[in-house]
Amino acid sequence: MNSPTSSFEEAALWGRCLKAFVGVVVGGGMLIFAFLAAVDPYDSGRFGWLGIHGVDDRAAALADASRARDPQFDSAIISNSTGQRLSPAELSQATGLHFAQLAAPGADPRGQLAILDFFIRHHSHFGAVVVVADMPWCTHAQEMASGNPFPFWLYDEDNRVAYAGRIFSWRGIGHAIQRVMLGLGWPRRNPADGAFNYEEHFPPNLHPAASTQSGPAQPAFTGTIDEPFPVVALLADEIKKLPADAAVVLMVPPTFYTIVPSPGSREAAEQAACDAALQTIVAGRANGRFIDYRVDNALTRDPQNFVDLIHYRLLIARKIQEGIAASIRQGAAAAVAF
Repeated sequence: MNSPTSSFEEAALWGRCLKAFVGVVVGGGMLIFAFLAAVDPYDSGRFGWLGIHGVDDRAAALADASRARDPQFDSAIISNSTGQRLSPAELSQATGLHFAQLAAPGADPRGQLAILDFFIRHHSHFGAVVVVADMPWCTHAQEMASGNPFPFWLYDEDNRVAYAGRIFSWRGIGHAIQRVMLGLGWPRRNPADGAFNYEEHFPPNLHPAASTQSGPAQPAFTGTIDEPFPVVALLADEIKKLPADAAVVLMVPPTFYTIVPSPGSREAAEQAACDAALQTIVAGRANGRFIDYRVDNALTRDPQNFVDLIHYRLLIARKIQEGIAASIRQGAAAAVAF
């Protein structure tokens, strides 16, 4: 039978062990967080005191925060994967500017707007902004459901607590280690400007199938499209933050001809109304230009020019780059061949 004294001593021993355990956990957690804060896993600019430059993250939506605030770039390509084939290096060479590719595959327009806003907030000098406005930009919905959640927490600089909570995780630790390795020069780094050639990741013979049948004739649409385009309005608000001398090119990317709206259809009227709204954003800007590449022509009818229905290959990408570069130099007066 245990005496009261031994029971008291045993309880005191357990108490000291519990305090030691809690101390180790808390102390260890504080050391880990100090390490994460010193590294700043995503190079967001909120923390980071080790002087490591950039990131080497294959997840573009996470890496774009670092690129968007990098002072070596004065120009940006804002898009999802439908603008990812555009080469920032080739655009830089053609214009004399310094482009970063800020594509975020799978991101809806609101995610792309978050990246654009982050880029604008972190620069005082701007060369050009190119926005690739594909079909999702023309929605009438006020809210957008996305199957690929965008890391808005990374671009919201007003909430440091939320960011701290995100980096204090296994994923944050993994990104921090990756960034330390980058600082030590160990991995072979991906292009700092965000260039990514998705053609290298698909079979060279992968192409969309040409249509051999025409669908039933649809009655001509005779109505009007008077519903607003909410995300286009948000884009207009962002473009207003840019100085008047910054070049702005808004571009509707090409698709394979089988999904280009048929003339006279409601879909064609929707696209025309959305195009008009986009055109209004750049109207009056000295170096502003709207270009609609979503057309049915020889280029978009050739399956060799596409990976799938919406992702084009190098020939088309270079045609688009020529039009963008000419528009940056000459604005609406530029001749665009496509």
